[in-house]
Amino acid sequence: MSNTSQTNTTKDSMIIYPGKGRTLLFLILSIGFLAGLVWAVFNRESIEEGAMGITTATAPLIPVIAAIGIPFFSICTGYLVYRLIKPKPSLRIDKEGIYENASLAGVGLIRWDEIERIGMYSLVGQKMIGIVPKDFDTFLQRQNGVKRAFSSMNKKKEIPISIPQGASDVPLESVLAFVEQFIDKEKIG
Repeated sequence: MSNTSQTNTTKDSMIIYPGKGRTLLFLILSIGFLAGLVWAVFNRESIEEGAMGITTATAPLIPVIAAIGIPFFSICTGYLVYRLIKPKPSLRIDKEGIYENASLAGVGLIRWDEIERIGMYSLVGQKMIGIVPKDFDTFLQRQNGVKRAFSSMNKKKEIPISIPQGASDVPLESVLAFVEQFIDKEKIG
């Protein structure tokens, strides 16, 4: 995995890019799942004929799994290729707020006065920066159809906006340390 950082930091702003190594790893995994699903579609009959154990129950579900999985992993693969070819910042932190574009569901600009809480947490062993806005519906209204659909899945979560370590080419502790200067100025809980 690459250790070269594209992050640009000044006294008043930090622009963070996703780690290329992780992006490449996710691309390889996505292509692998996509290839496996396409292979299963073309070899469905032989899979059903040789099915034993749990495969007996899952083999008839191949069309359903493929109908969901192929479009999903196609979108993931396309997105990851795009991000490798044309990297763009996943985060920008400045006096305006945090511009979050860390995933397909990136909410865009979160102004400091819109943040109720921000902090570090762990989800399934992965470090995350969690942002709890004062009014999440405001962010949903700003989104286009696809982003709104992805973002609305997080509406009922305790921490609706999450920034994973994979979205940053520097440790999240460094990102949070930079954010703290604004937290102190803006009196964020």
